[in-house]
Amino acid sequence: MSDRSTLPASPLRAIVVGGSGQIGGWLLRVLETRGHQPIGTYSTTSYPGLVPLDSANPGASDWIRGQQADVVFYPAGFTWVDGCERDPNKARAANLDQPLALARASASIGARFVYFSTDYVFDGLDGPYDESATPRPLSVYGQAKLEAEQALADALGENVLLVRTTWVFGPERQGKNFAYQLARTLQEGRPLPCPSDQISTPSYGPDVARAVVSLVEQGRSGVVHVAGPDLLSRVRFAEALALAFGFPSSLIEPGTTASLSQGAPRPLRSGLLTPKLNEWVPGVMRPLADCLADFRHRFEQGDSQVKPLVES
Repeated sequence: MSDRSTLPASPLRAIVVGGSGQIGGWLLRVLETRGHQPIGTYSTTSYPGLVPLDSANPGASDWIRGQQADVVFYPAGFTWVDGCERDPNKARAANLDQPLALARASASIGARFVYFSTDYVFDGLDGPYDESATPRPLSVYGQAKLEAEQALADALGENVLLVRTTWVFGPERQGKNFAYQLARTLQEGRPLPCPSDQISTPSYGPDVARAVVSLVEQGRSGVVHVAGPDLLSRVRFAEALALAFGFPSSLIEPGTTASLSQGAPRPLRSGLLTPKLNEWVPGVMRPLADCLADFRHRFEQGDSQVKPLVES
């Protein structure tokens, strides 16, 4: 799928807060490819071309105002779910207070704000969920994200786009997502405990970025779900990844979520339905099989901007 299929009439001046992360890195690539003018920031992990920015610093809002951007993307935050459960204050600060401050700074210069949320705002009893479903978070992480959605909508109105996504995977610079964790574990010959009772909709990072940039170009606002079309268990997802990259799936050990003794409760039957996205940007989220083929292709082509799945 070409990123140049529908180029905008004029380029956007864009800031990507958290440009060193998985979604942030792909946002920068898509924005550049589509002719926009992005600036990416980092907090702890630097890459060439990124600007240091600590969202917790009061001066961050001044920096945002000084850039005179048209849109500010915020894929940053504290996304370690168990860590959020242990440190609710940090979870709230990173996922609610800091983005809200930057959103207000964005609004003061007329810039739109794009915030990334999660299916963890739901309880996982009867998913997958569309945008009209009633949130009921189980964890500190999910609660902080939901409160951020509400606070941002109240503060910015039509100038905020709230993107919920889930199980984001794919090639990236830091190599933190589930695909990399699986590859490292199986390559080393270690078993991979995997919950068979967690069900969701895996979302391919490059597709998430393309979808969100397209939504911004169209001027969309409010809550929009951006997720892959396949609904499957974490075990089936792990097996698909293992098969795609030639790792032994026999080392994947199914179990219950309860048996893993994770710190935060997880929504079990979750996932996101995407009726709005399907209408506005049809076909942008590819089936899992196509995403895995693209994932393999990027490594085979030696993409210098992503971390190898395994170290040679």
